Amino acid sequence: MAGVFGLVRSNPALAPLFLFGGGGIVGGIAYIGHCLVNGPDVIINKTAPEKPWNRIQPHENAKLWSPNKEFWAERKEKAETAKKA
Repeated sequence: MAGVFGLVRSNPALAPLFLFGGGGIVGGIAYIGHCLVNGPDVIINKTAPEKPWNRIQPHENAKLWSPNKEFWAERKEKAETAKKA
């Protein structure tokens, strides 16, 4: 690590390269970790039920980002009213 700091100290123009390159690597690892922990189609625990995607209810959104949030809110309300009835 001292080599990187010495290199940046001798040539400050390399600082953005290491900053953005390191940020990209950390972001990529964080995204992979997010997919492993929250992904419905990823099986890490071999003792759990075999098909974890069956735990997702029809009104739940399994996506990281959804542009149509009203659709999922409407679907959840319909599921709750059907459950009560």
